[in-house]
Amino acid sequence: MSELEQRNSQIILEFQPAGKRVQAFAGQTILEAAQGLDLFEDGINAPCGGQGLCGRCLVRLVQGELSPPTVLEEQRITGERLAAGYRLACQAKLAGFCKIEIPASSVIGRQQLQVDGNRPAFIPDCPSKRYSISGLRPASIRYPYSLWGQLIKGLEEQHGLTGIKVDLDVLRRIDPIVADESMAVTVFQNRIVDVGTPQAACEPLGLAVDLGTTKIAAFLMRLDTGEMLDSEGLLNPQIAFGEDLMSRLAYAIGDKKQVGQMAAAAAGGINELAAILANRQGVEVARISRAVIVANTAMHHLLLGLPVRQLAFSPYVPAAVLPVETMAERLGLNLGSQAQVYMMPPVGGFVGGDHVAMIQASGIAEADGIVLGIDIGTNTEIVLAVNGRMVSSCSCASGPAFEGAHISQGMRAVNGAISEVNFRQQGQEVLWRTIGNYPPIGLCGSGLIDLIAELHQAGVIAPNGRLNPAHCRVRTEEGQAPEFVVVERPASGCERDIVLTQKDIGEIQLAKAAIASGVSILLSTLGVELSAVDKVVIAGAFGSFLRLESAIAIGMLPDLPLERFTQVGNAAGVGACMTLVSDSERRRAESLAGKIEHLDLAVLPAFKREFAKALKFPCLR
Repeated sequence: MSELEQRNSQIILEFQPAGKRVQAFAGQTILEAAQGLDLFEDGINAPCGGQGLCGRCLVRLVQGELSPPTVLEEQRITGERLAAGYRLACQAKLAGFCKIEIPASSVIGRQQLQVDGNRPAFIPDCPSKRYSISGLRPASIRYPYSLWGQLIKGLEEQHGLTGIKVDLDVLRRIDPIVADESMAVTVFQNRIVDVGTPQAACEPLGLAVDLGTTKIAAFLMRLDTGEMLDSEGLLNPQIAFGEDLMSRLAYAIGDKKQVGQMAAAAAGGINELAAILANRQGVEVARISRAVIVANTAMHHLLLGLPVRQLAFSPYVPAAVLPVETMAERLGLNLGSQAQVYMMPPVGGFVGGDHVAMIQASGIAEADGIVLGIDIGTNTEIVLAVNGRMVSSCSCASGPAFEGAHISQGMRAVNGAISEVNFRQQGQEVLWRTIGNYPPIGLCGSGLIDLIAELHQAGVIAPNGRLNPAHCRVRTEEGQAPEFVVVERPASGCERDIVLTQKDIGEIQLAKAAIASGVSILLSTLGVELSAVDKVVIAGAFGSFLRLESAIAIGMLPDLPLERFTQVGNAAGVGACMTLVSDSERRRAESLAGKIEHLDLAVLPAFKREFAKALKFPCLR
């Protein structure tokens, strides 16, 4: 059999404990066979995008045949575990029927997602109105008019509206035979997007979306009143192609097919959320006539199918920093047949429309005094507002570690993740809490920061990040760096000790230094002393669960009184909602985007110096 024939040979692949069976091809890796399937809630974690670099996609062969272990697998899996059937899903290729177990530590899981944020007061002024039409008559030989002819005539005669059209999906789903004397009509711009009896709910509906690197949050809104009907979030399906932006960009620039896969994955996630929200409200997705999407520059480009090669290399130039409005169907979005999608413009580099939406919703631009805004996520954007001037930067290296990437036993905020840590007796006793109160299987971002803050304050970690080998919970095996034992194997839910390694501490140092140095350079650029900052706004999903005391203790956030901090949740999502239901807010957002100065930290001579200083943990008081 030729190599091509072998590659096209179909086989059955079964995933345990999910019990899912899928068709795959001989020669595919386990990860390739899983990508694109409905496995994102219990699928395989591949933070490096399947490059074999992170060792996080560990699976176990229960039954069947796989290709021999690769050099990368031999480097990242012990001989004992290889003999027990453990493999890397991105390296092991299928040779026949296989039954594969996905261990708890390799499962993506259902993440604890922060969807909502603090909503400021604003007045909706969307061009979507509801009109009552009276005097409708059943069609007859003497009066041969369908519902649509009468409605358009009624809108003109009773409300003075001319040039009105009807959406195709409305024509398809509404009976053209007049059954009632009066009807209610929803008109968006110059189109009829919904029809019902005066008593029936036919309010105009819109969808606001925060398309993040890690999560997608969606909000179903009434366009006429600005009321939020429902909200929901899920992990961005693009995670199957890489956890961080650079991994996804590297995948996307491979060929056009891979660009299409990335766009389809993002659109699929938005469609899933739209369907969930519409179903919960008992309405059809086709009634959604307008959508607003905010995203960082990379997510913006990948959804729109814009060129991304230039984003993968310095100076990281966006293809366009203009607002984009297009039809939903052109993006693969299953909304109303004539639904329009608006995407807020990026600012520059990786600072995208989601950052503009965060500033819009949090009121940073209009606030009195000096305000520092930090939107913490897989990417962290920072803005400093001083007397109407706003300068923003992006700390691209900050986020992945807080999502568990590059951490030996790090993970997202899913059930079983350690999210809070406290010490007793200088770290001899470790108290922890997990999400969902499940047995611990790893550390999520908030737990990592708590743990490192406690270790530092107990003197177990020196200012340079080195673990104290004399501590009772620090162990050093021959030829390996020291590690701190957080949870011993009998109490864990993953059949091994949960530890924090010396390398893990280094990853958190890099992540927190990216934020701290960004803040420092912004302050220096605008000639502002840290003590002069009146308010610090912490936004983003991760920022919602962050214990401020711990973040300040490790030098990640500026050392200011706690009363100057405010945590606003998903402000980018709130900004998307405001833009969706208010054209005035849309114009305001575009104005803000034009006023924000983008500062590229990487090109500044002072950045390396500030970054090196920020790597150290603060000296104990």
